[in-house]
Amino acid sequence: MAAPCKIALKQAFRGEILHFLDDPTKIEADQSFEHHVDGVLLLEDGIVTKLGDAKDILPNLDDDVELTHYQDSLIMPGFIDTHAHYPQTEMIASFGEQLLGWLETYAFPTEAKFSDLEYASKQAEFFLDQLLSNGTTTALVFGTVHPESVEAFFEKAQEKSLRMICGKVLMDRNAPDNLQDTAQGGIDESRALIEKWHGNGRLQYAITPRFAPTSSDEQLKLAGELLAEHPGVYMHTHLAENKDEVAWVKSLFPDCEKYLDVYAKYGLLGRRSLF
Repeated sequence: MAAPCKIALKQAFRGEILHFLDDPTKIEADQSFEHHVDGVLLLEDGIVTKLGDAKDILPNLDDDVELTHYQDSLIMPGFIDTHAHYPQTEMIASFGEQLLGWLETYAFPTEAKFSDLEYASKQAEFFLDQLLSNGTTTALVFGTVHPESVEAFFEKAQEKSLRMICGKVLMDRNAPDNLQDTAQGGIDESRALIEKWHGNGRLQYAITPRFAPTSSDEQLKLAGELLAEHPGVYMHTHLAENKDEVAWVKSLFPDCEKYLDVYAKYGLLGRRSLF
């Protein structure tokens, strides 16, 4: 018996449309974008198949196309957030102390909850819904030291067909005991997550030392080796956010002239490294 023929879901969105074609620093600025004062975006099964002026597209639309007209609105591609901590969602707007004290008072206690997969799943769902409600469809996101935090995040992102990049935090010193992994253990957990999730649908992985002070020399070295082993993944960490932090890094890594040199020393500085 022949399989039933699948009917494509066709949708069209009409409104003012702006999208970008190339980097305006590499080509003429006025050629780097396309703008339609009255445009139509046509989708078939969620894939863009046509984009142009309404006067050109509307006369040729099939009768089965569902048309939505957004008047006085601007239709754009999804935004990209290059640095976010989804486990810190519930503590947004906590009193702005200096960085190191703020971590100990607010961030670390909150992140300890993410060893619970069910809790992490609820927070991931809320975080992703908040991104979507503000037009963000791709983000580079910190998990916590717990692999469960990344599992929950990727599962929810995949359910929503989002392009997300995330990583388990590497942190084997200078943090509460319940938020520390080990140099080798953190790398082993990261490798397993890479093998399961990187390139799975629209998802990608980022090797994620929290910042230089919370990873030992051994963990940073192993992280660099893991990055070399998987050149397609990203590296995501922090750099020079606070004067006390910079001084602390200098005391922990006296052989490095600058903060960035610490990451370079361990092979963590490259084209896919984000700070």
